[in-house]
Amino acid sequence: MVKVYVAKSNDAYTGTKEALDALNFEVSGKKRVYIKPNLTGAMSSRKGMTVDIGSVIAVLEKIKYCNEIIIGESCSDTQKAFDELGYRELYKEFPNLRLEDIRSANQVWKKIPRPNHTNEMPFNATVLNSDYVINIAKMKTHSLAGVSLSLKNTFGFVPTRKQKLMYHPFIRKAVLDMNQLVNYNLCIVEGIWGNEFDEVQSTPKYTGAIIAGKNMLAVDLVAAKIMGIDLNQDSTYKNAFELWGKPTVELKGAKLEELIKQYRQGALPSTQVRYVKEYLQSRFHRFFNRH
Repeated sequence: MVKVYVAKSNDAYTGTKEALDALNFEVSGKKRVYIKPNLTGAMSSRKGMTVDIGSVIAVLEKIKYCNEIIIGESCSDTQKAFDELGYRELYKEFPNLRLEDIRSANQVWKKIPRPNHTNEMPFNATVLNSDYVINIAKMKTHSLAGVSLSLKNTFGFVPTRKQKLMYHPFIRKAVLDMNQLVNYNLCIVEGIWGNEFDEVQSTPKYTGAIIAGKNMLAVDLVAAKIMGIDLNQDSTYKNAFELWGKPTVELKGAKLEELIKQYRQGALPSTQVRYVKEYLQSRFHRFFNRH
């Protein structure tokens, strides 16, 4: 039985703080903590694509006495996201914080213990040398992956755009390989404003929920249920349950009936064309590069 807490809130900071307090979350001492938020460029969190910085701040306040804190991401323009979303301002209150653009950070090729798509892949080196890893995902649907929650958020640890091209067209299997390389100590899905339908287009959907827990699959199961999506019927998560076991959830906090929405799933024609191009690019890149 794994505990998942759901906070009903209009504010990401308040809702995340409530959830962390309820989970008795606290980390201190000579630890390196890595936080992976889902940032989609420098888009506002109200557009449903990017984690609200309020959730990140609530976490930072709980771990501020750790020896080293790293926030890392690899989006279309990570540096712009750090600049415009307020992440550089965090240095003032958290001097032990470092921001990492995964695209240019140290990387390592890692063997996959139980391959689904590939035998090895490039991966961010810093997170693999961290003592405590926190996954802060955004509540979104995804045109290829079905949903973009904690499991999918790991995709950001693949460093460069070209390397991502090797896996994105096959993301349903690739994320199962990626998540064998990193163990999360805490997962949060920020769903104050989520995003439905197309992966690329912003179609915000107000949901007012923060979901948190130590078990990635349990958190995703609850978050998806709020989205009106049953992950028991999703091929990726079925395989994930075979890999790591299906968790039995002990639900705490708000009643799900008060939060459930129906998120639309699908893709625009332009996105479908993009996927065809990505597939061809992936085949070309993998032919000429290590894989």
